[in-house]
Amino acid sequence: MTVQVTVEEPDDSGRRRLTVHSRPASDTSWTLHAEGVLAAGGAQPGSPDDELTEWPPTGVQQTPMDGLYDELAAQGYDYGPTFQGVRALWRDGDEVFAEVALPDELTQGTPEFVLHPALLDAALHAVAATGLLPAAPGIRLPFAWSGVRVHAAGASTLRVRLRRTGADAVTLTATDATGAPVVSVGSLALLPIAPSSCARPRSTYPAMPFSPSAGSS
Repeated sequence: MTVQVTVEEPDDSGRRRLTVHSRPASDTSWTLHAEGVLAAGGAQPGSPDDELTEWPPTGVQQTPMDGLYDELAAQGYDYGPTFQGVRALWRDGDEVFAEVALPDELTQGTPEFVLHPALLDAALHAVAATGLLPAAPGIRLPFAWSGVRVHAAGASTLRVRLRRTGADAVTLTATDATGAPVVSVGSLALLPIAPSSCARPRSTYPAMPFSPSAGSS
């Protein structure tokens, strides 16, 4: 499999179009998986709502972790060991809080990433693990991201808050172990898809429109 990521020259406003394509080694046609817009971040590191200094927050109910990934596999989310990063879960109504971490063998590589993909993926496991969004046929996968802002790079653990904002949508705030902002997502739509549509559900997503807000990176 060949993956092609293309970032175009900036337009008059400084924004750059981004596309992600792939193709099998035996094929010459490219499949578009994601497209979006990149822009330079602003000077401010984030709002107070992007911080999670009290951890876990007061009043939340802890979710049992026993058999978490076995249950997710039964639902159709077949995550391999590298992606089994959830360490703790809590719930408070329409909000879910999670502590996620990279396995030890990947922590040495985090400087190569602004945000390690396995860590971001683990942050989203809390949605299915707690039933934050309504049950739907198939499995829910990220479809459309908007208002994505990266505040810091190189994290190996995250404190995560996911807030339900609709039948198929959540917001996401993630910080480091001190509560300082790492990444925030203004809206993420997770739409149901049949597991048979994905050869490898844990790492293959359908086409994902990506629309960062002004000043995102």
